[in-house]
Amino acid sequence: MSIDRTSALKPVSAVQPRETNDAAPLKARLEKPSTANSTSVTLSDAQAKLMQPGSNDINMERVEALKTAIRNGELKMDTSKIADALIQEAQSFLQSN
Repeated sequence: MSIDRTSALKPVSAVQPRETNDAAPLKARLEKPSTANSTSVTLSDAQAKLMQPGSNDINMERVEALKTAIRNGELKMDTSKIADALIQEAQSFLQSN
């Protein structure tokens, strides 16, 4: 299959050389105070509920117990359980793709 051109290609215009002293105008542009309008966002009821801190999200007693165990050097980790979970996660990821 061949495709015929319907119009001739136009050459790219020449690039104008940049002035070497462009730092001052750039700095002046960056230092201008922002006069942009403010943006307002309205959240849906579901999103607003998600943004509220919930007591069911984090078990603070467990977090404090873990912090104390780490601080005292008493935290026992089952590395084989962690490794098994990582392998299982990787396998399920590979099977889904």
